[in-house]
Amino acid sequence: MTARAMPGVSAEKSARAGCVIVALRGELDLCTAEDGLSALTAPAGARVVVDLAELAFIDCYCLGEIMAVRVRARRAGGDLVLAGPQPAVLRLLVLCDVVSRGLVFASVDEAVSGAGSAPAALVMRGTAGGAAASLTRSGIVSSALFRTGAAMRHARVLTGLITVASRKRHDGAGMH
Repeated sequence: MTARAMPGVSAEKSARAGCVIVALRGELDLCTAEDGLSALTAPAGARVVVDLAELAFIDCYCLGEIMAVRVRARRAGGDLVLAGPQPAVLRLLVLCDVVSRGLVFASVDEAVSGAGSAPAALVMRGTAGGAAASLTRSGIVSSALFRTGAAMRHARVLTGLITVASRKRHDGAGMH
């Protein structure tokens, strides 16, 4: 049996258009929190954009800590928003109601420019938009989950499963 190194997190800071960009990479959890979260500090009044595009995992503890950093940033006249989450990270953000608060943007560019409202930036795109919209309206799936092509494929599968179940129920085929 070979020992593998624990996955970690790295953070890289940069600046763009008056914003502090913090790109998180890897996995952010209780064990790696200190390394990843320490990079979220910024001067009073700064807008911090946390780039999640290369973050594969985040746990609830770290999400809570990021939201605490946001509260402190807002008290100091700044803000903290999230950008470009991967599907696994986005799922936690949706489940924890972070997306509906307008804190998550589809990309760093949108977060920096403030283009559109954050939830609107995550609305589904593509040919399965109709299926995705009906799943969203029904409350089965949040619209934010349709941000990527993979999520659109899942929407098609879910739509197909719902259609089959509806037909069985309608035709009585599912009754014993």
